[in-house]
Amino acid sequence: MQLNPLLHAELVTGRRQSALIDLWSTTGFAAAVSDVTGPHVYEFGALPVPTVAITLYDVRRHVLIENGRVRRDAPVHAGRFRIGQPGRSVVVDAVPEVGSGKLLLLYLGEALLREVAAARGSAGPIALMDLAWDTADPLLEMSAQRLVEASDSGHRPNALLAEQVAYTLALHLSDRYAAPGTLKSERLPSLDETMRARVAEFVRADPGAPVTLAAMAQVAGMSPSNFIRSFKRSTGLTPHRFVVEQRVLVARRLLATSDLPIVEIALAVGFSSQSHFGVAFRAVTGESPARYRRLQRGYG
Repeated sequence: MQLNPLLHAELVTGRRQSALIDLWSTTGFAAAVSDVTGPHVYEFGALPVPTVAITLYDVRRHVLIENGRVRRDAPVHAGRFRIGQPGRSVVVDAVPEVGSGKLLLLYLGEALLREVAAARGSAGPIALMDLAWDTADPLLEMSAQRLVEASDSGHRPNALLAEQVAYTLALHLSDRYAAPGTLKSERLPSLDETMRARVAEFVRADPGAPVTLAAMAQVAGMSPSNFIRSFKRSTGLTPHRFVVEQRVLVARRLLATSDLPIVEIALAVGFSSQSHFGVAFRAVTGESPARYRRLQRGYG
C-alpha cells in the first residue's frame, strides 16, 4: 500500500499534521514534525517503510512495544533516534521530562533507498539497521533541530533544499547504518572542471527559474546521489549553496550596472522576497545589497 506520510503522522499523533518536506511522489522522502504535549500512547501501527524518529526532548519513561512484546523500557535522551523497520506493529508509551517537545519523523521510501544503493553499486534498495533510541548522531540531531526551527518560523525549504536534505540524510544513514551485507562500496565519480562549468552555466542561464537537484544531476550526467556527493567533494559546496552563490553573482552585476529596484533584482534572480535576498546576499558578500550598490558607484 502506498504510504501517505502526512496521514501516517496524523495517525501517530492523533493530531492534524503539516508535512515539512513532502517529496514522496517524486523522490520517496517525507518529513513530518510532531508536537508532543504530556504523556501519550502512540500507536504507529505496522510501519510500511523504514521510518527514522528523532526526539528533541528528554523522555523520562519510554516503553517500546513491537508486535505485542516489550522491546525496550528505559529513558530516552534528547537527540537520540530510532530506525523503525517496515512490517512491524509499533506502540510507544512515552512520558516526557518536559511539558512539550518535538519529534521528527523521516519516511524513507523504496525509490530513495534504491537510488542511494545504486550510487554504491548495489542492485536492490538499502536495508537499514534496527536501532532503538540508544545511539547518538550529531548530524541527525542538528538536521532535526534545523528542520523544526524552519517549521516553527514558517520558512519551509524550497524544492532544491528539500531534495538536498532528502539525499544528504539518506546517504548519511546508508553510510553509517546500512545492515551488514546490503551495501557495496563503489568509487565515487569525479566532477571535473568542464562539468562544473556546465552546471554553473545551467544555473545562471535563467537565475530566476526554480532549480532542482535532479536537473543539476542530469546536466552532469549523474544520479542525484552521486551528484550531491561528487559536487561537495569537488567544490566544497552543497548544490543549494552553489545555486545561491550563482544567483548572488548575477545580482551583483545587476546592482552595479542597472538602476532596477532591489526588490525587482531579488525576484529576477530567484529569491522569494527582498528580505530573503538580503540575508543570502550578506552571507555571500558580507554587505547588504544597498551598501554593495553604493560601494560599486563610489558612494561609500
